[in-house]
Amino acid sequence: MWKRLSVLSLVAALALTACQPATRPTTPDQSGQAAQALRSAAQSETRTITIGVRYEADGLAKKATTARGVNATIRLFNAGLTLMDGKGAIQPYLLESLPALNSDTWRVAPDGKMEVTYRLRDRLTWHDGTPLVAEDFAFAYEAYTAPGLGLFVPRPQNFMESVEARDARTFVIRWNRTYPGAAEFDAGDFEPLPRHILGDAFREFKRDPVAGQDALRNHRYWTQEFVGAGPYKLDQWSPGTEIIGVAFDGHALGRPKIDRVIVRIVSDENAALSSLLAESLDLATEFTLRYEHAQVLQNDWNTSKRGVALLDKGSFNYVMTQFRPEYQKTPGLLDVRVRRALAHAIDRQSLNEGLFDGQGFMVESLIPSDERYFAQLDRSIAHYPYDPRRTEQLMVEAGFVRGASGSFASPTGERFQPENWSIQGPLFEREQAILAESWARAGIESTARIQSPTLLRDNEAAVTFSGLSSRVLGGGESNLSMFASAQIGSPVNRWVGNNRGGWASPEFDQAYELFDTTLDRAERDRHVISMLQVTSDQLPVYPIYFNIEVLGHLSKVRGPAVGAISRLPLWNIHEWEIK
Repeated sequence: MWKRLSVLSLVAALALTACQPATRPTTPDQSGQAAQALRSAAQSETRTITIGVRYEADGLAKKATTARGVNATIRLFNAGLTLMDGKGAIQPYLLESLPALNSDTWRVAPDGKMEVTYRLRDRLTWHDGTPLVAEDFAFAYEAYTAPGLGLFVPRPQNFMESVEARDARTFVIRWNRTYPGAAEFDAGDFEPLPRHILGDAFREFKRDPVAGQDALRNHRYWTQEFVGAGPYKLDQWSPGTEIIGVAFDGHALGRPKIDRVIVRIVSDENAALSSLLAESLDLATEFTLRYEHAQVLQNDWNTSKRGVALLDKGSFNYVMTQFRPEYQKTPGLLDVRVRRALAHAIDRQSLNEGLFDGQGFMVESLIPSDERYFAQLDRSIAHYPYDPRRTEQLMVEAGFVRGASGSFASPTGERFQPENWSIQGPLFEREQAILAESWARAGIESTARIQSPTLLRDNEAAVTFSGLSSRVLGGGESNLSMFASAQIGSPVNRWVGNNRGGWASPEFDQAYELFDTTLDRAERDRHVISMLQVTSDQLPVYPIYFNIEVLGHLSKVRGPAVGAISRLPLWNIHEWEIK
């Protein structure tokens, strides 16, 4: 059959050739020109990568509380002073080099105040071609600290006394205390702001704080007209569908090798899987895929070699308690004996099997096991192995009685039945169901409640939950602020803050203050251990697991990698290639 088809194809080709008009033979010189034209056409072909994300960004400026977004999306359009690489090391980004402690670039006075000098790379520009200069950082500081504006995350500018531009490339920050992160700004910590775009709106705010605040908060700069300095500049934004960026020629680390990026919102995880297999997506990241999707990809791609599914420790998943009495519907949870009883009733093995086929990273703290001081930490904190008998002992100590049904109730007969809120989605809802079954075996009933991702992104709704709430946060010591009392959200600060459960401990705050002001790394490690000793004893949250983060991409995409748990997603996308 194949021979007959080949013959017919050849006949058809010959007939088609016979019908073509006669052409003159091509000279060697013309042949070379044609080849060069083909090469030029291939080189000029626009290379595009399509990235699937589960959630749409609210905005593209990470520092703004009203313009929160998905980290992977924000990475594409932003550049900070520094960048964390895949191994967790801090590298200069907009900076020419990192300030060095006890040098002319980083001076510490006897009273603890610091003066740190920052030198920018030469010829930096914003996406619109305007020079990005030291004055943009001085302007940013003025906006970040403006009384009554309340638009920005307050840290770390609350530790600064002034920001002074010395020349176009040099600015000096005077710190009002020792601050170990002065040379290692996390993404979004202290971003520049384009004064040529926001200057007029900010001056209007200072003239009329009431009207000016709304105008500044609703400025289209934060969304549809964003101008940054990241590897890609915003080209189009179709709300609810996709965001398109084009390679930025003036990027501080060099023009990206991929010319165009499409961030496509794929809220359905199964649709994301199908799109990857159909090759209509080139890459999926940040909650777009679950562990079981990775198994499907690996089964298909291990043979076909059409793609790669990378697995690593991802987000830190935990259950928190509501400590604000006005919102807590189950007051018994405010008794530490009850919280310890619930901790002993968590069957992590069942969770591991039910969520990750036993391949998960179950934890009892937010510090990953590859941290240098983890062994000492693990020996120091309290542990709560699955033990229903210990659960019963603690509940009885707290005054609860186990009735004929096997469930606990107060001496007056009121059932102990806390609400447990979960994020909408298969993984989180399955986690909620396994937890409920685990607690029920120990005599603790719980009521399932579901919170939509949209509602969860509302600051007030996220912190006024009743009972318990399953949450997700980046792991590692950079998020220890989730326990600090200064991070408790309230109407005064527009409900902004990492401490969503409202727990407060003077002992923890003291250790956190020392950690946050000590420059010696070994001493800071000891403070981390002290903090987690307190949290493991008092249990403001129940650490459960590090999610298995799936980064799936087609083989033609070269460059994606997994690495440090707190790294910025797509940190090296400017180096990626499409083959």
